[in-house]
Amino acid sequence: MDLKCRNCGSEKMMTDLKVLDYGGHFDKSLRAEVAVDNPDAFLFKSAVFAKLNANICGECGHTDLVAENPKELYDAYVKWREYERPR
Repeated sequence: MDLKCRNCGSEKMMTDLKVLDYGGHFDKSLRAEVAVDNPDAFLFKSAVFAKLNANICGECGHTDLVAENPKELYDAYVKWREYERPR
């Protein structure tokens, strides 16, 4: 699949590059997080994480982040949103 930059239209795309976080994560991967359990719970909270990869334009530098496991992340998001509804 040939990607074109969404910003400038260039075909000089670098795809599936690792994006690293040198902060608190053990494996240094940049991640998105969705809480799974009741956000009001004090104990036993859990979360689903998705490692993020980057597609970067070699012409203008525009960068898109792509989650490695979007379905799992979305399913957790839907479950989390159930707790957000007014009761």
